[in-house]
Amino acid sequence: MEQVTYVGLDVHQNSITAVWGRKQEPTRWRRIQNTEEERKRLVQDLGTGGVWAVYEASGCGFGLHDELREQGWKVSVVAPTHLARSMKEQKTKTDLRDATKLQGLLMSHGELQTPLTTVWVPPVKIREDRELVRRRLKVAENLSRVKTGIGSLLRMHGIQKPEDLKTAWTQKHVAWVKGLSQHAEELAWTVRTALASQVRELEFYRGEIDELDAQIEKLQQEEGYATAAGKMREIPGVGRLTAMTFLVELGDVKRFKNRRQLASYLGLTPNCYESGEASDRKGHISRMGPARIRKVLNQAALCLLRLDPTWKPWYDQLSRRRGTKRAIVATMRRLGIAMWQKARTA
Repeated sequence: MEQVTYVGLDVHQNSITAVWGRKQEPTRWRRIQNTEEERKRLVQDLGTGGVWAVYEASGCGFGLHDELREQGWKVSVVAPTHLARSMKEQKTKTDLRDATKLQGLLMSHGELQTPLTTVWVPPVKIREDRELVRRRLKVAENLSRVKTGIGSLLRMHGIQKPEDLKTAWTQKHVAWVKGLSQHAEELAWTVRTALASQVRELEFYRGEIDELDAQIEKLQQEEGYATAAGKMREIPGVGRLTAMTFLVELGDVKRFKNRRQLASYLGLTPNCYESGEASDRKGHISRMGPARIRKVLNQAALCLLRLDPTWKPWYDQLSRRRGTKRAIVATMRRLGIAMWQKARTA
């Protein structure tokens, strides 16, 4: 039986540190430039059969995973947050040490079946679709930041909203703010200039949101999303952006075997502390999964409680027993499970 060559890769934007070896053989290492030519040379030197590589998920994406698999390697991508590191390892961090540790973990997993927490590598289509949805979420964050900045500037200079403007950021409210930036004599010209800049930024982001919403609506009509998104939007409070964020961030919804796995992935399950005399002590939620889903679930849960009278009594009872924050988290978890059940049967 052919022996497996285990390769640990510490990947950076401009360099890759590779450590490789087989069972009961000394390891070797090399640092290469993170270029196509250098990567191909490394593959040629190690061969294309019986090679298993591992690296940490990072901002470099999954391109290296795809490239190495196409050339015959078996590749695993691990979650950095799930790798145990001692205090010494945190204080003496180098690329070579990181690659050596990854190579050792992979060899132990391959030869002794020790645990190795890998991440799910989404298909290229999912990765591309995520960029559109994530951009829409980012623009909304930028818009909220600009609104906060405008409100802060006006308060700082003693400008209060007229009594007839009861709802903030309507067209009438924006027109009032824009008028201040042009004609408010009580403001210095420097302040008016700063306010005008913020108004232009506000209008830019609002325009971007309209354009991105139109493109997400187009994406939702594609075969892989239309049925699942349509079923999820039957739930009150779940709109187009919430449904599409849920679908692109989860990817293959059927990879979760049960609701517990889903809730754990979403980071909506409590931490557990059981040591000594303390048993079954629950802490805060883990927040281990995609924060983007938790954000849209939070917004959708608040809308759901307002729109669907069947959820409100359950929430009120839980809120009285466990508090408002825990009740909201429980609502988010229950809503996420309901959305998952609809998507997996689509």
